[in-house]
Amino acid sequence: LAISTAKLIGLQEVGPSSFNSKGGGAEFGDGMWKKLIPQMINAKLNLEREMYGVSWPADDQTPPQLINYFVGFVDASEKYPDHFQELSLEGGYYFEYKYVGAAADIDKGFLKAYTEELPASGLTSREGQHLEVYGADYDPQAPVIKFSILIPVK
Repeated sequence: LAISTAKLIGLQEVGPSSFNSKGGGAEFGDGMWKKLIPQMINAKLNLEREMYGVSWPADDQTPPQLINYFVGFVDASEKYPDHFQELSLEGGYYFEYKYVGAAADIDKGFLKAYTEELPASGLTSREGQHLEVYGADYDPQAPVIKFSILIPVK
């Protein structure tokens, strides 16, 4: 799957990855979205759009225990809150794993994507931004959630 470069707008923090031996990856990610969405509502920004979670290692461990995590959307030249940040989506080729399951099992979905599905594809991962793509109809409160996990490949 080829992804184009884009300018994203949103929020960024450092926290535990889904591979963190102490856990907390799913809770960290969920917390970031719970910060972004109310701020988008307050700024009267449309929520019915494709949204992105972008991560890259924040430590030298393999797999990373800490990640930089950005949550946001493609810049649509709207007026954004001053504290929103910009991130350049690098683009490139990605392996796509479509997660379908309970929100509580999201870390298991990431583990499956990275440790089972990517190796079975025969593709080779590369350094770069790791993406989560949530469709305009994504509902985190639904009993079954659906989104794409995109892993950078050569």
